[in-house]
Amino acid sequence: MWTEPHGTEHITLIDPRDGKPSAVVRCADAVDVDAAVSTARRLFDDGPQWPLPDRLRALSRLAEIIERRVEDFADIISVEIGAPAAFARQGQVGTAVSTLRGIIEAASTYRFAETVADSVVIAEPAGPVAAITPWNFPLHQALGKVGAALACGCPVVLKPSELTPLSSYLLAEAALEAGVPAGWLSVLAGRGEVTGRALVEHPDIEVVSFTGSTEVGRSIAATAGARLARVALELGGKSPSVLLDDLDDDAFAAAVTTSLRFCLMNAGQTCAAWTRMIVPATRYADAAALLRELAVTYVPGENLGPLVSATHWERVTGFLREGVDAGAEVIHGEPAPPRPAHGYYLNPVVFGRVTPSMRIVREEIFGPVLVVQTHSGDDDAVRLANDTCYGLGGAVFGADQARAVAVARRIRSGSVHINGLNGNRSAPFGGFKQSGIGREFGRWGLEEFLEVKSIQPPPGFAYPISHSLLLEENHE
Repeated sequence: MWTEPHGTEHITLIDPRDGKPSAVVRCADAVDVDAAVSTARRLFDDGPQWPLPDRLRALSRLAEIIERRVEDFADIISVEIGAPAAFARQGQVGTAVSTLRGIIEAASTYRFAETVADSVVIAEPAGPVAAITPWNFPLHQALGKVGAALACGCPVVLKPSELTPLSSYLLAEAALEAGVPAGWLSVLAGRGEVTGRALVEHPDIEVVSFTGSTEVGRSIAATAGARLARVALELGGKSPSVLLDDLDDDAFAAAVTTSLRFCLMNAGQTCAAWTRMIVPATRYADAAALLRELAVTYVPGENLGPLVSATHWERVTGFLREGVDAGAEVIHGEPAPPRPAHGYYLNPVVFGRVTPSMRIVREEIFGPVLVVQTHSGDDDAVRLANDTCYGLGGAVFGADQARAVAVARRIRSGSVHINGLNGNRSAPFGGFKQSGIGREFGRWGLEEFLEVKSIQPPPGFAYPISHSLLLEENHE
């Protein structure tokens, strides 16, 4: 059911491909937040139960609808963030659908009830959820939270980034078509400091799931913590790609190619991007030469999209100037580019001869920028990989797979890829240190939206753990 927001503020959305207005959106305010959350609370506390089998059927239909309407979703995402058409279809929409199907698989096999010795342990829905999502992968991030929360039986209020609300509106439309009952998913457009804050502060929100910057994550954790609400935070990253010294020339070139590709995916606007390449000191010149050859193949407006906004373009180029001022070598790119006449495009920039104290090495830039560090062996590589406040992703490339895995085990991050970029929609995703709290996807993502209850039956009483209990858990 579509309703007109109570809020009076309007946001003009800008297409980052040309810098021109694309739409005007009216923002939700605290009154709208209270209405959406109150509906979610009522459905959770008093409404008829929405059994797990029905929830999973609706989510499966949702995946099918999104696949059928892939061009609609891709077109909107291209308008919102400037993603090239092919990447919008596969990297944005395709990845989102795969993630949703992974959630459905996890919920289909999850044990919502089990016996532990003489006790019965039941996983119940935690309650109304606030899902606050970023702009860089708008559909994927929304489905990761909304899909898991609904699969667990939690009504959701989704606040997308104020830069990318249109894809979430289309998601809400698809959810209604898929059979998600009215009120189980509400979408509220608005700014974080108004709409987002009202959601985080609302006393009837039991779980806040947020993806975004570490700075905002800290603020959300403090606000939600004041009333002991649960939080799941997927925050920033400065992920390393470690190349060991046993790679032959072909494997070394493949590792450099894969690492740069993932660094530049989505114009570098990816939280888990491998933005620090750590290579053997003896192979620095080889890496630099390869990167010069490869970086020129990434062409803004063709296979490299723009940055999301004028403000973000200024932020990223500010990092470039700082890198030069700090003494970094420019392997490729223009560290002081002129502002484009149309859109917010930026050519890739690769820095080398960096030191660990430089801001371009330590801070998340969120643009098409790679820094190359050098190591003197496995211990030094691990030290450099871990020398950051973040711990979200990473990679290790090595000829000896056992050795590569041993190095990966020592890297303090939530996920590490070995000899390639290999996705697994059933694996958990999240970070160590200041990269966040909690995990998304797979069974671990479900557990962010579940409370665990143990029931101790009287002696001699056999509590019935039936298939129906496993599939139709109740939160009464």
